[in-house]
Amino acid sequence: MPTVLVTGANRGIGLEFARQYSSVGWKVLATARNPHRPTDLASLAAANKNITLHELDITRENSILDLSTQLNGKPIDLLIHNSGIYPRKGTRIGELDYHAWRDTIETNLFGAMKVTEGLLPNVAASKRKQIAAISSTMGSIGATSAESIQRSGAAYQYRTSKAALNMAMAILAQELAPRGFSVVLLCPGWVKTDMGGPAAAITTEQSVSGMRKIMDKPAAEISGKFFSYDGAPRPW
Repeated sequence: MPTVLVTGANRGIGLEFARQYSSVGWKVLATARNPHRPTDLASLAAANKNITLHELDITRENSILDLSTQLNGKPIDLLIHNSGIYPRKGTRIGELDYHAWRDTIETNLFGAMKVTEGLLPNVAASKRKQIAAISSTMGSIGATSAESIQRSGAAYQYRTSKAALNMAMAILAQELAPRGFSVVLLCPGWVKTDMGGPAAAITTEQSVSGMRKIMDKPAAEISGKFFSYDGAPRPW
């Protein structure tokens, strides 16, 4: 069966990716900064032999290097960039928190790219050769309007980090296409997680099920494109 590596698998969407892929027999490499502490992820791994836990802090280059060394030579069919942060304070003009902005870019953009570079040989060694990044419509310039700002907030740090991630992955899709890679961007929707809150519209199960259906489509149909979890194309 194929192998998937999920960043930020300790909760929310990442945990649901681990749960769903393990349930259909995939080998799951579930990463988190503290994967072995008592959590739902640790319990899931204890109950499923096809899930292995791996320590990874995507903001630390040594952590990425350690993981790539551990996984040297092991194929990864699907690499899912799920880790991300969403600052809640200092997000409006006149009160912007630039330290939080740097941290958000470091995590949401640089972290994904550094992990991609570190694990690219593993993905290249697989049959599927797929990379997926969890983005957001909040990072869409085309979807940014007065209504969207009023509804979701200015959120400069988060929005710009996801817009930058979208561009980076769009470039990556074109650069790696001659080598047979597929790169797709996915908006999970407004999900009931710590980030989305209890009032969100959909569950992690609904979100992840939808995103998996998209990733299962032929590479020619999805690579270099941006989709909502329900399959609808998202504007850049």
